[in-house]
Amino acid sequence: MNKRAFTAAGLSIVTALLASCGGTPDPAMIASERQAKSTEILNERKQKGALIMARFIYPGWLGPIRCSGRIRLRKLVDGAPDKVAAPQDLGTAFRWLLPEQAKPAVVKSNFLNGIPDAKDYERSFSPITPGTYVVTYASCQISDPNGTSTLEAGGDRDGLFSYISALEGASRITIGEGEIVDAGYFRVQGTKTHPVVVGAETSAAEREVMKEVIPVAYPSITFKKFGE
Repeated sequence: MNKRAFTAAGLSIVTALLASCGGTPDPAMIASERQAKSTEILNERKQKGALIMARFIYPGWLGPIRCSGRIRLRKLVDGAPDKVAAPQDLGTAFRWLLPEQAKPAVVKSNFLNGIPDAKDYERSFSPITPGTYVVTYASCQISDPNGTSTLEAGGDRDGLFSYISALEGASRITIGEGEIVDAGYFRVQGTKTHPVVVGAETSAAEREVMKEVIPVAYPSITFKKFGE
């Protein structure tokens, strides 16, 4: 590629990025996508009988931080985690409003902000078999100027020294047949050797965003929190 072609390609990429940030999208296209993703969410619960979504939140020094994480759930059998059946590994939502954030006047998602769109919600809901579950392991990654650090809780990690035990605190959640469960905010506090789960329901502002961007699926969503 010669210098002129390389420069033109670079300008095209920059133009595309700027358009994605500041362009005016077609309202009809947005409405169509929201309708389609809402319908996909409703259809996806047929895979296992229910859906679940959760947001992993880290209590930082300056306030809550979004944490890209994974939560391992195991069904309760006779009051203890099922050690025989395969666990349910739940990847937590990537883009969402922090608890104290207000709903923006214009709901517009891009790679620079945390405002979710219909695609984000469709990706965040995971199929799950109805039942009562407990959390046996959780991990998330936090990025800062010093690099990326990983927070872990529990020993159910598929390794040589793994062990299966429910985390303390609000680690239990029940999923009903046909439910689309928004499990709110999942947080781990305490110490590395004594982690405790804290659950909280999704904020009113986040619910308003959901109502706007997945309007067909929204009436079918059940809002819960870990510990219920």
